[in-house]
Amino acid sequence: MQQPDDKQPAMFGTASLMEKFALLLLFSLLLAGVYLVLKPFMLGLAFAAILAVAAWPVRSWLVGRGLSGNIAAGIMLSALLVFVLVPILVLAPDLAVEVKSLTGQGMTWIESTPPLPGWVTGLPLVGGKIASTWSGLLAQTPESKAMLMSYAEPVRQFLTSAAFGLATSLLDISLALVVATTFWSRGDRVAVVLRDSLGRLGGPQLAALTDVAAGATRGVFYGIVGTAAVQGLLMTAGLLIAGVPGAAPLGFVTLIFAISQFGGALINIVWGGAAWWLYAQSGMDAAFWFVVLWGLMVTFSDNLLKPLLIGSSIKLPLMLVILGVFGGFLSFGFLGLFIGPTLLAVAFELLAAWRRRKPAENSSSSQGSPIDGAA
Repeated sequence: MQQPDDKQPAMFGTASLMEKFALLLLFSLLLAGVYLVLKPFMLGLAFAAILAVAAWPVRSWLVGRGLSGNIAAGIMLSALLVFVLVPILVLAPDLAVEVKSLTGQGMTWIESTPPLPGWVTGLPLVGGKIASTWSGLLAQTPESKAMLMSYAEPVRQFLTSAAFGLATSLLDISLALVVATTFWSRGDRVAVVLRDSLGRLGGPQLAALTDVAAGATRGVFYGIVGTAAVQGLLMTAGLLIAGVPGAAPLGFVTLIFAISQFGGALINIVWGGAAWWLYAQSGMDAAFWFVVLWGLMVTFSDNLLKPLLIGSSIKLPLMLVILGVFGGFLSFGFLGLFIGPTLLAVAFELLAAWRRRKPAENSSSSQGSPIDGAA
């Protein structure tokens, strides 16, 4: 009688393990291949996803008026082409050169130790103090002037690199608009697939966190990007009305300063320099006072616009926003200014939502798609 072979079950177990390992290896190779194919477009795809989620309420409003998803997506794409892509295509080729020239002229102007206007030094109580402070900053010693220029040089390089980055990001921006249009057209199906896939991976709790991610994306995009874009457009319009040359690059500089979250003090330099130029040309005329009042309005509009646009959807620490802006720019270029803080905001909000949940909490009652989450 044949004795049972104790090694047979072990052999079957080893074979099953090898099969699973082979399947895992093949699946990993497939994912690696997909990554290599999409790698050149990753930046545009990430920006497209952010843009699609941020503008989803507009799509929902259009669909709610009886339009189909395809028509709503077409209207939104047309609006973006007219108001975003076409102006970028017109301005981008020369913008980098203009910004570089503008910052170079600003540094030369600082090196020349320009005197303050007489009306500033003649102000009662504060005129003498302003004059002494100005002289101390620019004209006291060559060492103080060199120190000031050492701080100005990184700002000049950052602005110039951002302007060049906008020109080199045209392909990614165009791709993002096309992909975002696809999301707007069929976003409901994408949302269902995303929620189902995450539910299979981590259960209903993970699927429900897509609402949190969507809210964080909208909060950062509206509160930071939206506010900065409005301030940049307002500055450009005001300088054009006043007849200041280089209004477009100055508006772009305002946009970058506002996104950097150091906008208040730095934006004052933009309109202050324009007002100084107008004063040197024609004195304290109507254009001068218009730029001063308009510039103050643009500077302080941040305090009004940001609460209105961002609402109470997200409370992101300022340092995290700053790290996201500059880290995103260093990692991804111009589009990183928008992608960086958005990624950090999503990660921060997901961590906060995870900490707020009880271990046994079941969030299966959450309704709606991840794109439809409250902003």
